[in-house]
Amino acid sequence: MPPVGRARKQDKHLPRRVYCKHGAYFFVDPTHKWHFLARTYPEALTALAMRLQAEAPVDTMNHIIAKYEAEELSKKAKKTQKGRRQEFKKLREVFGTTRVIDIKPHHIWKYWHARGETVQARHEIRALSAVLTFARRMGALSAENPCFGLRLPQCAPRRRYVTDEEFLRVRSVAQPMMRHAMDLALIAGMDSGTIRSLERRHLTDEGVLFERRKTGTLQLIEWNDDLRATIEALKREPPQIRRFLIANRRGQPYTANGFEAQWQRAMLRATKPGKKGEPPLLAERFTFHDLRAKSASDSASDQDAADRLGHGDVKLTRDTYRRLPRRAAALKILDNKA
Repeated sequence: MPPVGRARKQDKHLPRRVYCKHGAYFFVDPTHKWHFLARTYPEALTALAMRLQAEAPVDTMNHIIAKYEAEELSKKAKKTQKGRRQEFKKLREVFGTTRVIDIKPHHIWKYWHARGETVQARHEIRALSAVLTFARRMGALSAENPCFGLRLPQCAPRRRYVTDEEFLRVRSVAQPMMRHAMDLALIAGMDSGTIRSLERRHLTDEGVLFERRKTGTLQLIEWNDDLRATIEALKREPPQIRRFLIANRRGQPYTANGFEAQWQRAMLRATKPGKKGEPPLLAERFTFHDLRAKSASDSASDQDAADRLGHGDVKLTRDTYRRLPRRAAALKILDNKA
């Protein structure tokens, strides 16, 4: 029996005190008694929320977060769910037993400082804001969301630019599917989640047509010679009869963790010194997401980059993804011969 409050490795994605055993989900109370919730994860979250609603005050953050997980979080992408649960873990430690109506803007500001004013702290406050907005909808909070108007200082955007030489060096040591994924990130500006979900049905006469995961809008990346060559090379990879374009040897799509593991292997090969003491191929690591920024940075214009990345706001593209220095012509001095 796992200790109360400590999850087993395979249960770390589950809410606190919830465990998966023999194909079903259970809640373990403080007396170490196991209570059956359900056999499917969404039903287990609903049952957990109902149980907590019956046992805990309905106006505490613990209760609101549990209800949010049951009713809202399950609708989000898996990557978002994973990140939110990590953020909720930190929020529960501070605000868990606090009544929603007692949380004030200065409490959130102190939390921001206590968490080091980091990017992660910003994500946690964003998660807190989502829960408090949910609390307003369900009637637990009548005042304005205390997260609004704080104007947290902006963190400096990431500035790592991947050169053509760095791209080619990492590509040369990556396994075949990862090489194709790198090409898609550069040519089409796709993120890893989109690349992992690409199917043959997304290939049309005009180009690659897919749905943006965050906005749900349709995106068409029109064919050019490089994109067509990348797709044709992908089709020739074994197994040739498969649904997903980027897939493992069994033809199944990569999980987020599996894809990241392949990427880290390529990074390790590129940054490892040679056998005879030669310098590594790559001096400084970069992330797979940096390739999406390279696609934007190498574009002809801000608008061209924003269209490829699927951004509605060109400012986001310019400030976060365009990482090359801005160019400007020097001013010609007036001819003062008179």
